[in-house]
Amino acid sequence: MKTLLLATALSLITCLQRTCVFQILGKWYVNAVVSETCAPETQLSPILFSALSGGDVLASFTFRKNGQCHAAEITLEKTETPGKYRASWGRAHLFVEGTPVKDHLVFYSEGQFKRARFRKAKLVGRNPDMDLEALEAFKKFVQHKGLPQKDIVIPVQTGKGMSCILILRQ
Repeated sequence: MKTLLLATALSLITCLQRTCVFQILGKWYVNAVVSETCAPETQLSPILFSALSGGDVLASFTFRKNGQCHAAEITLEKTETPGKYRASWGRAHLFVEGTPVKDHLVFYSEGQFKRARFRKAKLVGRNPDMDLEALEAFKKFVQHKGLPQKDIVIPVQTGKGMSCILILRQ
């Protein structure tokens, strides 16, 4: 009986760890964003997460800077903690938090960039439409983390992520 219980527990843990990796794969639209240290972007493209070897994940996205579109990729290294990834040679961490709303997650990141500490949270969904229940859950998360609720931005979606990519290739 103890052996059966142990085997069941271990398989459940393995399954949960796999779920944490696979649940973020694919395209995610940023529905809301808040940052402690700087004004969040008001226009965002979707983020595409792809699986790499060893449980690592590649995050691909486009952004505008000085009126120009730029493509970016960040490798998120798997850690021993499910739902936690390391980026930028360990200077930043991304935490993936579930929400009570299907197909919505919170990406919470903190770390150091150019000698400055940062904390940022993003509510992401599988489609660009805002879900009010997910937004309420995000507001509670933001409050729990001590981020400024008044600074939450609902960004304009810049399409399906192709508008900047097409400009870059021309």
